[in-house]
Amino acid sequence: MLIMKNLLIAILIFSPGIIFAQAFKVEKVVGNVKVQIGASEKWDQVKSGEILNANSTITTGAKSTVLLTGNNFTFVLKETSALPLANLKKMSLDQLILALAMQDMINAPRKKEEANSKNTAVYGAEINGIKEPFVVSSNFGIKRLNGAVQLAESGFKESAIVVAKDTFRKYPEASTIPSFRIYFANLLAGLNLNEEAYDDFKKIESLKLSQNQKSEVDEKLDLLSKKLMKD
Repeated sequence: MLIMKNLLIAILIFSPGIIFAQAFKVEKVVGNVKVQIGASEKWDQVKSGEILNANSTITTGAKSTVLLTGNNFTFVLKETSALPLANLKKMSLDQLILALAMQDMINAPRKKEEANSKNTAVYGAEINGIKEPFVVSSNFGIKRLNGAVQLAESGFKESAIVVAKDTFRKYPEASTIPSFRIYFANLLAGLNLNEEAYDDFKKIESLKLSQNQKSEVDEKLDLLSKKLMKD
């Protein structure tokens, strides 16, 4: 019974379309910004002053941004990014752990795909020693990962991890980009979820890494291994 209760809680947390109560006001739109409501396949242009609920997903084109306000916060989604608004919320560490457990249960083995060679990775500033990846691509999964990074930058780290994990599952090609995988594994380590971070870095080992990335992954695995041995 307890397992079923925890599973139900995890489903409620993890499923972005379940909680619609919070509303978001569109304060400013620059360029091409679109929204998809619920299960609709239609994308509509977003307008300044519009009110969107959490059952919405927004996406931005090149050189486009949108400024949203919610319950005591503002958030800017930058260019070539996407975000389910249900994930624009604060989560506790316990809620994150339940969401990760749910992800493990529904994650199935899948065929690996090569990342699109046209994707171009660039980096912004470092926050707490972690490089922020940004990949220019029209691939929707990669745009979601760009949005997840921006969630983390804005203080929604737990929600950002949930978005990333869900995106890696739904868009396998996006999961092959080392810069994103390393970034979110580092976020897990920063939240002291050492076992989860270690598992992620072990999976990252099998990706096509640059020498610098390989050195970073080896270093993090060694550090996390020592921490886990002390626990």
